Amino acid sequence: MESELEKKMRKVCKDSKTYEDASEKSMTTMTHIYNSNRKVLVNEYMSELKFVDYAEGLARNLTVLRKRSAKLSQQLKELSGNAQEQIEELYRTEVDIDMKLRACHGSCRSAVPFSVDHSSYQTLQTHMDQVDKTMNQRRKSAKPPVEIPHVKLQPVDIDVAPSAKYKSIPMVRKELLTQFEDIGQNHVVLENLLQEALDLSELE
Repeated sequence: MESELEKKMRKVCKDSKTYEDASEKSMTTMTHIYNSNRKVLVNEYMSELKFVDYAEGLARNLTVLRKRSAKLSQQLKELSGNAQEQIEELYRTEVDIDMKLRACHGSCRSAVPFSVDHSSYQTLQTHMDQVDKTMNQRRKSAKPPVEIPHVKLQPVDIDVAPSAKYKSIPMVRKELLTQFEDIGQNHVVLENLLQEALDLSELE
C-alpha cells in the first residue's frame, strides 16, 4: 500500500509539474500575443487622438475662413457702392463742366475743347450693373450656412472588469496584463449628430 501510494504521489507530482509547465508556456504565449495587440491598440488610440485634433483644427480654420469670406463679401459690396457713387459724381461733374464751358464759349477769350465721353460712362455703368447683378444672384442662390460639426471622442462604457482570480495570476501581475484597461475606448462621433441623438433620447 505504501508503494502504491508513493507511485500515485509521484504521478500526481509529475502531472502537476507538467500542468505547471504547460500553464507557464501558455501564459508566456499569451503575454506575447497581449503585447503585440497592445501595440496595435495603442497606435489606434493615438491615431484617434490625432485625427480628432486635426479635425478640430480644420473646423477652426473653416470657421475663420467663413467669417473672413463674409467680411470680404461685405467689403466688396461697400466698395462696389462707393465706386458707383464716385462714377455718378464724376459723370455729373464732367457734364457740369461741359455745360459751363459751352456757356462760356462765346464770352470767354479762350476755351479748352472738352466733351463728355458718354459712351465710356455707359460702358462702365453696364459693367457695374453686371457686377451688382452677379453679386445679388450669388447672395440669393447661396445656401444658409450650415453649422460646422466638431469631431469628438465619446467614451465607451465597459461594464465587465477583470476578475480577482485573473488579477491574482503571478504572470498577470508581473507583466501588467491589465486586459487593456488603461487604454481608452471611444466612439468617434460628430458633435451635432451626437446632440441630435441625445435630444431624441430625451424625447423618448
